[in-house]
Amino acid sequence: MSYEKQTWNKYDDLKTEEENIENGAVVTDNRMNHIENGIGDNNTNLASHLADKNNPHKVTAAQVGLDKLDNVQQAAKTDFDSHVNNKSNPHAVTASQVGAYSKSETDTKFATGQSLTDSLTDLSNKAILNKGNLASGTDLNNVTDTGFYRIGGLIGGTNILNVPSELSGLNFYAFLTVTGSLQELTVYSPKQDTTWTYSRSVSGSTPIWSSWSKTVMTDDSGKVTVKDLEITNTLKRKEVSRSFPMGYGITATAERIGEMITLSIYGANTAGAIPQGKVMDETVPAGFRPRGQYSCQVACQGQSYAFFVLGSDGKITYGGANVPTSNNFRATVTYFTNDAFPAS
Repeated sequence: MSYEKQTWNKYDDLKTEEENIENGAVVTDNRMNHIENGIGDNNTNLASHLADKNNPHKVTAAQVGLDKLDNVQQAAKTDFDSHVNNKSNPHAVTASQVGAYSKSETDTKFATGQSLTDSLTDLSNKAILNKGNLASGTDLNNVTDTGFYRIGGLIGGTNILNVPSELSGLNFYAFLTVTGSLQELTVYSPKQDTTWTYSRSVSGSTPIWSSWSKTVMTDDSGKVTVKDLEITNTLKRKEVSRSFPMGYGITATAERIGEMITLSIYGANTAGAIPQGKVMDETVPAGFRPRGQYSCQVACQGQSYAFFVLGSDGKITYGGANVPTSNNFRATVTYFTNDAFPAS
């Protein structure tokens, strides 16, 4: 039961003891027992409340944030462990779901005489498998199944047909790789120190093979050896030219093709006389400088001997006799350079 509060009053000396007791101004055994009983009842109620696990405060899921979660029962860890260790197809996956034959389909195939090799035909046409040696008389135009073949000591054009023309009449050894519409032939004999590689493809609604193409490769030193070189179009050379002043009004034009420089010198020293040993203020531009010091003899009006010395650093030095003002210079010389190729 709930505790009933008692009222306490101040003791009145003008009243009798009985009147003060009646007025609640005196501590009596009844009043003390009432307090003790209230404390005992409260303890009993508190213990009962603490032991109540049935949500005595009526707390809702929303009050503790559980309204944001789905009310779904979670599996215990033992359930997960049991599922992981279950090797008996717990999800009941079927053969068709993973692209496999069912047991009954497999039994049927074997019962009707279909071998494992027959069942793997599609796979063998997609994987590059070793198909063994090609027999004498084989026409390479008919070798179209994907695979890896060996040609062992057959004569091109006689025992093995439609080989590269270079192999006609040769007793050769090679490997042939066929992938889709492409054939690649790697010849490793009769020339033991290198290999020859050829390739061709087939196309069209009526299959037609292209001509064989030979892959040109370097040896281990980086050298390329070509037996016959046929140019069917314009052979473009890497070339560039540059005009620059040589000093005193004289001009030069350098034309570079590969590492070779052709230098043309022209003009008159209109800016003044040129003394012997004069180092010009101008230089040969980078990309056109000689590999080493180069002496360039020039024809000079009124001079029996005149020349310029070109340095690998581009420095230009006049080395002939003194030249009076306004004498014409002419020369065309060729030399080689180690400079990097300049931009156009």
